Amino acid sequence: MFVQMISMQAPLGKIEDLRKLLLSEYLPALENRPGFITAHLLEQVDDRDSAHLMIYWSNQRALEATETTGVLAGSTTSIVARMPGLRVQRQSYIATMTVRGREEIERA
Repeated sequence: MFVQMISMQAPLGKIEDLRKLLLSEYLPALENRPGFITAHLLEQVDDRDSAHLMIYWSNQRALEATETTGVLAGSTTSIVARMPGLRVQRQSYIATMTVRGREEIERA
């Protein structure tokens, strides 16, 4: 599994607008991409205008294909283009281990 973490610093007081943009446009475009698994939006508690979007992919090739298709929808460039003043930093990771709590395993 491959994970992309996108750190975002929204313009002052615009975190709700960012959340709406991600939910209505960006994430729906990703859902149809080959290799997309899931995404989590983490909003920072002590900095209300900061958030991290963690996107899980089946492999690195799937992520790279999304970023290089030339289609704006579903690329991180699309987020920045739609929200002037948004600062974005991307990092990618290979997920080498997953641990689930006992409660989670028993329900599965």
